[in-house]
Amino acid sequence: MAIETRATRGYDRPMALPDHARLFLDALRRIDEAMDDNIRRSRAIQRRARRLHSRIEKGQSVAEAVAAEKPPRVVELLTANMTTLETVGAEFRAVEAQALRADGLTIEAIAGLFGVTRQRISALLKQKAATATR
Repeated sequence: MAIETRATRGYDRPMALPDHARLFLDALRRIDEAMDDNIRRSRAIQRRARRLHSRIEKGQSVAEAVAAEKPPRVVELLTANMTTLETVGAEFRAVEAQALRADGLTIEAIAGLFGVTRQRISALLKQKAATATR
């Protein structure tokens, strides 16, 4: 059986997607946006790290070099990148598990894809269901 696409149906607009697929696409968009932010911060971290390195190599003390940094400092930028990854990653895991379950995958199959136990997937699905009802 051929899969029906907008091209085979002759539509100029995308076919309607099930809710779980739309939520999955939204989560992918948020990942893309978050990674753009992390890339921007990572470039700033790299520039600042090189500047600190140069200052200290030239004899400035660590305390002086760090105090001379304009906020946000390297440590703050690193924390922001990690927090962004943690947040968007946790959200994506939950949405992806929900979407795979809605597509008919078993909890065991999802656990295999994620490399975790079935209990972890079960907890993730329950957690996502609880936040969806709030």
